[in-house]
Amino acid sequence: MNKKLLAGLFAATTVAGMIATAPAHATATTIITPSPTIKSRNEAPSYFKDNLQNMRDFVGKEARKLDLKTIQAQKVDLSQFILKYDHNVNVFFLGETAGGYRNRLDYKSTFGDTTNTGKLFGDTSCATGQNIANFSAFCANPNDALANKSQTDRPLQVGDWVSIGTQKAGTQLDFLLHSNDINGGIYGKSVLTGLNNTKGVWSLNDKLNPDGLQHAMAYYYNDLLIVGFEDLWGGGDKDYNDTVFVIDVGKDNARYLAGIRDVPEPATGAALLGVAAMGLLKSRKSRVTK
Repeated sequence: MNKKLLAGLFAATTVAGMIATAPAHATATTIITPSPTIKSRNEAPSYFKDNLQNMRDFVGKEARKLDLKTIQAQKVDLSQFILKYDHNVNVFFLGETAGGYRNRLDYKSTFGDTTNTGKLFGDTSCATGQNIANFSAFCANPNDALANKSQTDRPLQVGDWVSIGTQKAGTQLDFLLHSNDINGGIYGKSVLTGLNNTKGVWSLNDKLNPDGLQHAMAYYYNDLLIVGFEDLWGGGDKDYNDTVFVIDVGKDNARYLAGIRDVPEPATGAALLGVAAMGLLKSRKSRVTK
């Protein structure tokens, strides 16, 4: 299985000329977009379906209880989640282990002075029935739908997906996890504002998180990006698989963001942690310093 932890997903190299600079007089615009139609895994592109079963360990096994050093090495740097090429971006639900929490996933894309944002999945718990047969490793805690909820706010089947449309080169992406949103959310004291009763909404960028902590880890796998969230205020159990999803930004963007040019042949039983992660980190450093 060819899978690598992203060393600081899109590490601290500068992306010159990628961010469009708005004129001083321009006013930033935020557009709330309608929730896209959720499609089933049967309608998913073949590249996703062909890889699906091989991605189970990103949810069910190897991303559990990671040590602090490993977590920090894979910190997501939102300032580098910037697309180099135009691409139609798809987001696939991979699985969850969130227990009592039923989370919500939003996206945010910023190009120039315009930001588009909206809800992708209103309830990222697995639908009942996904904990059996071929998908038991993806869904530790399936749930029935709550009463009177629309399709967007119902539990998901593994591989359910949405498209957020074509994102232009230079677009900056973020994904936001609203912890237990469908049950009213979770709240605490924000280290950013000092205000109590601040809602627990977690960004890929830890500097934007109200508890000031990292809540996401990212991986590169076969030209796809996989993101796992920790949903508990204060970092919780640090398993980073409470909500796990796959982002297709296209082969060229994925390789660019991962800091690699050529993808090696799949390695049987390759570990997510340890030597593979350090090797990627070293290869990125060597390219930066040359």
